[in-house]
Amino acid sequence: MKKVVVMLLCAMLTMGSISACGKSESDKNGKNTVQAQTEDKTTEENKTENKQEDSNKEDSNKEDKEEAQSQEESEDTVDEEENMAEDTTMKVLKEDAGTIDYTNLEELNPEPGSHIAVVVKNTKSNFWVTVKKGMTAAVKDLNEKMGYKGDDKVKLSFEGPADELDVESQINTIDAVLAENPTVLCLSAIDMESCGAQLEEAMGNEIPVIILDSGVESDLVNTVCATDNYAAGAEAAKKMAEAIGDKGQIAVMAHAETSKSSQDREKGFTEEIAKNHPDIDIVNISHENEETSMSEMAEAVLVLYPEVKGYYCTNEYAANDVLDVVEASGKDITVLGFDAGKKQVNAVKNGKELGTFVQNAYGMGYATVIAGIRADMGLENDKFINTGYQWIDSSNVELPEFANYLYE
Repeated sequence: MKKVVVMLLCAMLTMGSISACGKSESDKNGKNTVQAQTEDKTTEENKTENKQEDSNKEDSNKEDKEEAQSQEESEDTVDEEENMAEDTTMKVLKEDAGTIDYTNLEELNPEPGSHIAVVVKNTKSNFWVTVKKGMTAAVKDLNEKMGYKGDDKVKLSFEGPADELDVESQINTIDAVLAENPTVLCLSAIDMESCGAQLEEAMGNEIPVIILDSGVESDLVNTVCATDNYAAGAEAAKKMAEAIGDKGQIAVMAHAETSKSSQDREKGFTEEIAKNHPDIDIVNISHENEETSMSEMAEAVLVLYPEVKGYYCTNEYAANDVLDVVEASGKDITVLGFDAGKKQVNAVKNGKELGTFVQNAYGMGYATVIAGIRADMGLENDKFINTGYQWIDSSNVELPEFANYLYE
């Protein structure tokens, strides 16, 4: 029976494209690249969405729902946002994001009724919920500075597909948003090569485009506001090497292969291993797609490569699935991830996850809005706004100065 299971797993792995893993192309012919799909989001994420929308239940005016939601979130979380302003998440924007202080509103005088349109990969994940909090705070600060009320307020819309692999749905959303002629378009692209026509339309209508989180292949964008994902990936490789004694087999679970953030996190990790850790063998790299779940792929990897000592995951969904599979296997495998939803935070606290690289989601949202207003006013932005990242492990996960990095 075991031989039959292994044969089925091998067939499953070869359904995706085959590519080499490890330190050199000549050593990788026997390795498989696995593909996975984005499943329905977890019950916990749905709870996050429901909590985010609870404040809007009494609003019967559908057209004003988004604006009302942002306003209520701002008013209900004033104390939290003031704490954020003193936190390291905002300090990065002030001191290290670039040549400009992206917390400074002094030069900014947005037109009354300005519309900041945001289209992201999905709106439900803990990461994007936190990004939206940062954007809401920036819009609130701008309206307070200008004294805008009612229709004069700067408006924020925040949209995206339910499925982070649904490129077509995201493109349709961008088209609909551009038809509204927003002041600024802020975009995180699922497929970095898919938005060319939309970027050209935005340029033709003099709508500046700010890219956040994950870039696109285009010279038509004003700036990219993101994490240095390659650097974080390389640092993740060093953490993994140290944890497993710089020797043994490891695997990688990556999110959508078309995403620039996924590509950079994978590349930084694999290149650091190949260059500086010759006794570590990357036996498998799995990529999220629509055919097979990440959980199924991780299960297959642990059967086909029973000596795996470490698993590197490039986002929250990948880490959550791998954590479940590793726990079910009963094996002692070092899991290292990206992002910091509730499940990952708990895993770090109880020792099931070595640690996680956390993006400055709140700061990224705040800086994206500020950069968008600057672009609309013709003010200069850095070409890359580095919002930073933070390594979270058992030594700092419960320290208050790092609390605002956690997507909770």
